[in-house]
Amino acid sequence: MFLIGISVSRAQQQEKTMVSYTHYLLYVPKDLPKNGLYPLLLFLHGSGDRGNDLNLLKSAGPPSFLDSIGDFPFVVVSPQCPENRNWDNENLLGLLDHIEETLPIDKNKIYVTGYSMGGFGTWSLAQAAPERFAAIAPICGGGNLDRICIMRDISVWAFHGANDTEVPYEESERLVLALKELGSDVKYTLYPDLGHECWTKTYQSQELYDWLLSKSKYCKLKNVDESTLKSYVGRYKYSEDEIMEVTFENKNLFVKSSIANLKLLLEPFSISKFRISGPLSGDSDMYFKVSKDGLVEGFTVGPCDHTYCPKIE
Repeated sequence: MFLIGISVSRAQQQEKTMVSYTHYLLYVPKDLPKNGLYPLLLFLHGSGDRGNDLNLLKSAGPPSFLDSIGDFPFVVVSPQCPENRNWDNENLLGLLDHIEETLPIDKNKIYVTGYSMGGFGTWSLAQAAPERFAAIAPICGGGNLDRICIMRDISVWAFHGANDTEVPYEESERLVLALKELGSDVKYTLYPDLGHECWTKTYQSQELYDWLLSKSKYCKLKNVDESTLKSYVGRYKYSEDEIMEVTFENKNLFVKSSIANLKLLLEPFSISKFRISGPLSGDSDMYFKVSKDGLVEGFTVGPCDHTYCPKIE
């Protein structure tokens, strides 16, 4: 258990300096994982901890317990936002670049969490660079609904207090509902008896850290129900001059363009998301759209509806 037990030779958070964010706390586990790469957790504090005193960060979230436990399986980066500023995506991504250059980080296991202002920052950063993160855990935050589709492949566990008078719980709920409509891997915890300060209970939960570690980018599904795969078989209209045909052969899905006449394997990454690679359209992700009645209506190429191909037969 990560949150139980104290070791005399435990790892400690270190103070670091950097141009983009004046300084930050860095926790590095004592032992390197068997694969030689560390999972990374970026923690974004709330507005009350802005400034140039890193001790403020140790009042909440992972920094509050990292100096007193013996085993926490993440590299934890906790930057401090300057006074009267908000989280800046470009600077945060620069900080992550720096950490990845200096430590052996598992790029398939990078996570972001934060509360209040940091919750908003978590949603924003995921939308700014969705390819960087496996999962996020925003607490009492909110974000841009118009860009939610861009992060549909990131696993999300959002938290909010039902009695929050500073940031209404609807700010989280509307984003969660939009992701569910897209078929994303999303969880939502609404604490019925808590207000804005719901982060203490959240960060004390072992379940949160177990959930984060269970998420990885580009993790292909080993098995998809055969009946589900067969439901995607058919012809789809890509343009006035091009038809895409999806077939089921040898327990796999394939797609072929009427113009390219080249059959390509579709690798499942979720029940409705498949990766297509090759000269047909470059490395792309393909998302099948299924109605509430279970009927396949079409598919899109890319996370948003930039190219929608309706099913025609």
